[in-house]
Amino acid sequence: MGWQWPLPGLVLAMIQLLREFVAWGKPAVEGSSAYEADEVFDVRLDRRTEIWRTVGFFSWFIGGATALWLLGIVMGLPLLIFFYILIEGKEKWKVSLIMSAVIFLLVWGLFEYLLEIRWPPGALFR
Repeated sequence: MGWQWPLPGLVLAMIQLLREFVAWGKPAVEGSSAYEADEVFDVRLDRRTEIWRTVGFFSWFIGGATALWLLGIVMGLPLLIFFYILIEGKEKWKVSLIMSAVIFLLVWGLFEYLLEIRWPPGALFR
């Protein structure tokens, strides 16, 4: 039983290598190296849209990281989810509230209450 456990992984790796060498999947477009399952598209956005999307992404990222640092995961993550669904998802506040409550119950109820895994407190609560 000693060497049997890596056998499925080795078989899958060999199949993938075979696929790579013989080009198992046909390209989606002639002259393309993409496989048929790959999405092939070419979308060009204007520079202003690209910049606003990039700034928006990093704003959410930095704001979320700051909320997690200041409030901790138990309070910061549901708050981040609430505002993200409300603003970016353009959902009603009731849907945002329900989703953030589900996240809170998952983070607090499952991890802290059932599994007794304590998340570190936020910087404001130390």
